[in-house]
Amino acid sequence: MAPAAAQDEAFTGKIFTAKGTVEYLKSGTTTWALVKVPQLIEAGDKIKTGAKAKAELYLKHGSKIRIGADSTFTLNKVSAEENSVEMLVGRMQAWIRKAANRKFTVRTPSAVCAVRGTVFEVEVDPAGQTVWNLFSGVIQVSDAQNRTVTLAPNQRVAVTPEKGVDQPAPLPAEVKQPEEPKTIKEEKADIKADQAEQKKAAEQAAAAVKEEPAAAPVEAVKEEPVVEETIPEVVTPPTSVIETKTVEEEKVVEEPPVVSESAPS
Repeated sequence: MAPAAAQDEAFTGKIFTAKGTVEYLKSGTTTWALVKVPQLIEAGDKIKTGAKAKAELYLKHGSKIRIGADSTFTLNKVSAEENSVEMLVGRMQAWIRKAANRKFTVRTPSAVCAVRGTVFEVEVDPAGQTVWNLFSGVIQVSDAQNRTVTLAPNQRVAVTPEKGVDQPAPLPAEVKQPEEPKTIKEEKADIKADQAEQKKAAEQAAAAVKEEPAAAPVEAVKEEPVVEETIPEVVTPPTSVIETKTVEEEKVVEEPPVVSESAPS
């Protein structure tokens, strides 16, 4: 594998902007280090920002994130099926590119949010209260009691550890959609790969339709000739009973008696 290809294969995420004090903690270590952009990150790494600081990062498979000041962020998982992050405290803004069969999940101390093709922000205060603001797309927010609400664009919802998820409400007029960070080369490569995958899927679908055999014409159902069942004739065996007609024919006709005339005296 070429070096560039190997680097693309190993790429999980990158911090491409860091202003102010931005630190990261590699998974499995205990020492925080200052971020030096471009800084590659992996699943399990944490990011922490100081006062008036911010960090912008891109995660493979279409997730662009801005972390605000005084925030602590954990990258939990990056895969073709799902990207998952956690906000312990602070503010995060996210631009999630919509893709089939790919999820983005955000966890906070009081809620879990499922995202698809969305622009949103989430803010977590030190007490664990979470406020979600949705600018486009759809998100579903669930609390610890598994109660879930669905947000439409230009809505917000608050979740507290004690009361759980509230009902959605309109965004306040002063809350504006944030400006999207710049596009970096890794994001361009992902977009190109997604487009190639979509094109391949469309070609395969078209080929499958073309190769599908035409439906055979439905033949008329031929009526089977009705075979009448022949009922055998029951032959009654002869009996000793003689028909009346025959008997009558065979009767001997008796002649009337002859009356003799008496001779005159």
